[in-house]
Amino acid sequence: MQHVTDDVVGKHVVGPNGERIGKVTGVQDGKAMLKGETGVSADMEDAFRNDDDEALSVTADQIVEVTDDEVRVDVDSR
Repeated sequence: MQHVTDDVVGKHVVGPNGERIGKVTGVQDGKAMLKGETGVSADMEDAFRNDDDEALSVTADQIVEVTDDEVRVDVDSR
């Protein structure tokens, strides 16, 4: 994906193994901002933690695919 747009707002973010990481709540500074799923592993959450303010976010280079319902991400591309 070249850049993150408002089209991803409201979609679930899913990791490479299909595990739900969170839901996109908005787009800010070219990043999809997430509300994390309860029970997501600490390692998975750390991969999407924004160093500036501890918020969870996904950048365009982490997104592998966007479907009607989901944003699929690659954890290793951060």
